[in-house]
Amino acid sequence: MSGQLPDKDIIQDRAVHGLPVTTDEVSHIASTESELTGTGPIKGGKAATAQSVHDKQQNFLDKAGDVARKPAEQITKEDAAEVQKAEARLIGGQPEKGSMSANLQSAADKNQQ
Repeated sequence: MSGQLPDKDIIQDRAVHGLPVTTDEVSHIASTESELTGTGPIKGGKAATAQSVHDKQQNFLDKAGDVARKPAEQITKEDAAEVQKAEARLIGGQPEKGSMSANLQSAADKNQQ
């Protein structure tokens, strides 16, 4: 990627498709953006987008991991809602049927009965 940066849409699209943006990639994009501008990363630029996607991915993984460690019969609607909110932020919209949060919501619904 020497001298070239991925488009912001490509970075965001990776989140939608479950492809991680690593800290190394964020650093590389920030470094390259700084070299190209001569002033550092641009506010709202590609490095900022990569950092934002990375942070949202980590938040989702943390929330989903916390709930996934619970026994299935202890998953609550609040757990499902928390994961759904993190997943929606990550992908930029409502998670689809079959998503992690949809499956957790189904488990929570069964537990409430």
